[in-house]
Amino acid sequence: MKALKVALACMAVLGGVRAAAAELVHVDDRGVIRWNADDREVALFGANYSLPSASDFRAAGMVGADRKKLVEQDLTHFARMGWDGMRLCLWGDWENSDRDGNLIVNEHLDVLDYAVAQARKRGIFILLTPITTYGAWWPDGKETDAYPGFSKTFQKSELGTNPAAIAVQCNYLKQLLRHINPYTGVALKDEPAILFVETINEPWHHPEDFGGSVAYIDALAGAVRETGCQKLLFYNLSQDFRMAPAIKASVSQGVTFAWYPTGLVAGHTLRGNFLRTVDDFTPMYRPDLSDFAKIVYEFDSPDLNTGYMYPAMARAFRGVGAQFATMFSYDMLATAPYNLGWQTHFLNLVYSPRKAMSAVIAAEVMRTIPRLSRYGDYPNNRSFGPFRVSYENDTSEMVTAETYLSAGDTSTAPVDASRLRRVAGVGSSPVVTYEGCGAYFLDRLAEGVWRLEVYPDAVIVQDPFAQRLNHTTVASRLVAHSWPMTIRLPDLGDGYAVTAINAGNTLATQARDGGFRAQPGVYLLSRGAPPDRAKLPARIGPLALDEFVCPPAPDLPPQIIPEMHASYESGSPVPVVVTVVAAGTVANVNLNWKIAGETADHADTFPLRRAKGYRYAQTLPAGRLPAGPIDYYFTAVVEGARVRLPEHEGEFLHTKVVDPHAALSLFDGAADIPALFYTRIGDTIRHGIFQAMPASGADPACLRLIFPLSLDRTLDDYTASLTVKDRLADRAGLVARAGALLLRVRGSVAGQHVYVTLVEADGTSWSKRLELATAWQDLRVPLSSLGLARGVMLPLGFPERWNYWIAPAAGRGGPGDHVKLPEVERLQFSVRPEGRGAATGQAEDPWVEVASVRLEGN
Repeated sequence: MKALKVALACMAVLGGVRAAAAELVHVDDRGVIRWNADDREVALFGANYSLPSASDFRAAGMVGADRKKLVEQDLTHFARMGWDGMRLCLWGDWENSDRDGNLIVNEHLDVLDYAVAQARKRGIFILLTPITTYGAWWPDGKETDAYPGFSKTFQKSELGTNPAAIAVQCNYLKQLLRHINPYTGVALKDEPAILFVETINEPWHHPEDFGGSVAYIDALAGAVRETGCQKLLFYNLSQDFRMAPAIKASVSQGVTFAWYPTGLVAGHTLRGNFLRTVDDFTPMYRPDLSDFAKIVYEFDSPDLNTGYMYPAMARAFRGVGAQFATMFSYDMLATAPYNLGWQTHFLNLVYSPRKAMSAVIAAEVMRTIPRLSRYGDYPNNRSFGPFRVSYENDTSEMVTAETYLSAGDTSTAPVDASRLRRVAGVGSSPVVTYEGCGAYFLDRLAEGVWRLEVYPDAVIVQDPFAQRLNHTTVASRLVAHSWPMTIRLPDLGDGYAVTAINAGNTLATQARDGGFRAQPGVYLLSRGAPPDRAKLPARIGPLALDEFVCPPAPDLPPQIIPEMHASYESGSPVPVVVTVVAAGTVANVNLNWKIAGETADHADTFPLRRAKGYRYAQTLPAGRLPAGPIDYYFTAVVEGARVRLPEHEGEFLHTKVVDPHAALSLFDGAADIPALFYTRIGDTIRHGIFQAMPASGADPACLRLIFPLSLDRTLDDYTASLTVKDRLADRAGLVARAGALLLRVRGSVAGQHVYVTLVEADGTSWSKRLELATAWQDLRVPLSSLGLARGVMLPLGFPERWNYWIAPAAGRGGPGDHVKLPEVERLQFSVRPEGRGAATGQAEDPWVEVASVRLEGN
């Protein structure tokens, strides 16, 4: 933290300076970014902030937000999370310029100016990207929208080759950087909060034209330098790693790269363990980049709302020497409940607290572990330095003598609780026991005096990654509930005083046995009498002592969210779990069920008990549910009023109780094709790489998986992948005694091959190559015949395919090892070029058709 304090001191000195100021950082001859003040290495972490432009700008308008107030709120949360980095990527080439590159000073630029000023105030350092290249209309606009900028005139592909387009970009860059920010009185070129300039976002690279590429990079850099701007200059590499020689030959001082290891826009929350994908960012280890400064301009674990991915990704960034990393893109406080704008991303301190806390820990990873450090491969790298990541517990943590951070429930003990100075988390630990599901922060102010900040509960009530584009369907719901909180800090003792200090909060109480009922707000906790605030620091770093930014919980009706399985085995206990989201008192939560087809007066009622927080659970004893289809609904009494799910009387949810020996459907060609992921990003039925074949005559509905030789003869594999972990979890009895897979399949030619693969949670894969006939056949594949193999990690990450294949986890594959079916998460079908169809030179691309896969017992 020393480097951050030095930088904050520099910012404070420069805060009132309106003239050009010296830069705060430099790059040494080894490509390391260092603070000028003390020569320490820079290590910054944060997020992209897109409010000034495009869909986020419009989304703020949809909810009627004051955009400048929103900037203040969001950057307060950046500071609260310990973030010190931010990327501002401006759609200025669409919204802030004319076709000749002349700057247009409008509301978009005004919001950017205000964000820069607020970042300076909060000690947040900026990567500025003035040109975006992508259309500003996605996802809710129209291509006919009247944007005046030059990117509407020039194609993205010609921005780096057309002399007229290059001249326009240079004109725009010079005018933008000379623009004086009215909120600071300083031109952007001289703004101390801006450390780096990435001249263009994700350009269309032309690596085959080395000379032209160097000239283009240098032209943009020359425009920047012509203004007198001395910011460190960076250029994108990860759109095409073949650009490395041209960038090295240019005047650029470093490269930027992005990472989306879980793909993009799945349309739903992903299931499964993705830690195997983030051991390393392999392309950045190339020797010709070893002495080049490195920045991660965008990253995320898209379509995941987990507590473990960000610290693991930050570990990989440090491994390749990155010194600045910004997630794309932070959800603004006013739009986060609905996840407006960027469907595949979802991160906000208030509305996704577990994921946000993992980002708090990731920021510490950036600051703590040495640049270029490596920690091996999963699962052996789950602990690294003072950090730990856990897929099984959906959490990450940092534990040192003075710091204790956790992104979920943990049993890890502190090093020495008496030495702690900072605690933050979600859920419970040996330091804090808390049933709420919002984030909390504890900071030691003086001996026996701590500051506690508690956020309301955020409960996911709709899938945040399902595109809605409206501000009426809440995905993450706030509930301002008070929960018991027990704090075990020797510095406080068991009977500490609790005094609210944020505006509008009057809570004052005394802890008993180390606990009290906490509600959202900011508190002083003191071992003795409430302290004299005049003797306490007015600020904690960039935060005011009593500062608390949080919206009120919405006045919404109670909601019931079931977690019932699609099927259960007869003769086994049936776990029942349901979430009842309500601010008021909840009583009498019941499961009501009947045999499908019977009248409602035959319904049976089974009471549930509160397990933790808003979750209610109970286990039906074996035999309580009869075999066959079951209709059910839930009821609860909230503040004396009855709530039902489904809402209307006479409507039911459905499950079934099956014979424990009945086969389990793992893939159904009529139903499961929309849930598949494929080798190539964006492959759909429209692209013809695979087809959904409807049932016709004797032919069942099926997946036709086509190996695209006509499109790409260098491809060594084409795979379709389906997540099946939930289906297997439904049938634990069958899984324990399963003996074989039964596939209904056929090939385009006799002898065509298909690989069927089961992938476990740690990435270890078990596969069998099957030879097919042209007629439909039922193939029985004993599980014992599956051999240890490479699996495929899908959805495919971006960029490129260096982590496409998954090798068996360390220690797997020894004598007696075999597929561990309870650990299986994915079922995969693969077509590869060694098949007969590829070798015979047939006119059409070879294909296989898969109608169904069932799991059968011995």
